[in-house]
Amino acid sequence: MTAHLKADVKEVSAFLGLVRIRELPRREDIELRNTAFLHELGPSLTGAEITGLYTELVRRTREAMQGRLGPRWAEQLAVHDLPTKLLRKRIGPSTVADLQQRLLRPDHVLLTDVSQRLSGVETALVRKLRRGAATDDVIQEAQMVRAHADIHRMKQQSLGTWPADPAIEADLDERLLLVARRTIRSHATDPRPANAIFDGLQTTLETSAATHDRWPLYARDSVLLMGRACAISDECRFDWGTAHESPA
Repeated sequence: MTAHLKADVKEVSAFLGLVRIRELPRREDIELRNTAFLHELGPSLTGAEITGLYTELVRRTREAMQGRLGPRWAEQLAVHDLPTKLLRKRIGPSTVADLQQRLLRPDHVLLTDVSQRLSGVETALVRKLRRGAATDDVIQEAQMVRAHADIHRMKQQSLGTWPADPAIEADLDERLLLVARRTIRSHATDPRPANAIFDGLQTTLETSAATHDRWPLYARDSVLLMGRACAISDECRFDWGTAHESPA
């Protein structure tokens, strides 16, 4: 860059120090988020109806961008005799003014939140939880316990107390995988299977931590074991169900 711009090395270095590179979300991440938002907007709709609605919205948006909606586009998009509650949700001058004030705040809280949701890269764990219609609090809990388990593991490794035999950890993972799959089968038809599976697995581990963590690798702590289970899911060894119906 210095050679191309014929600029000072220190200036280029200072500029590059301010640059932040983010990986763009994958196509399937965007689709999962959009359908999750539609679930929130239409809680009474089934999963099939949400999928059909999303497909139709994408089709109409694509045709509108290509100028192919045809002469009756206004009739396709217009809704007559709107109820009062819906009319109150229209964007008017007061709504825009409120949005402008929030965006102009020094900390840019709203703008930061939206940009992070759009550009943040999701792990396999989060994508699977969203596919199972997990609520935001469950996703945050899963990320938290996963982080705690990883930190515990790294600390034990740095202290030299982590067993060198990989079969010990493999045995624990297989036990967690077994109970996770059993829990998945028990909640496969739940409207929010991810929530039910997460809570059910946590309850099971709280009452049987010693049975699964025999070494113990994770201090027979149910929270750490739950975190290890989330790590196994992140490795694509089990998922959190699929939401067939819209959550109530």
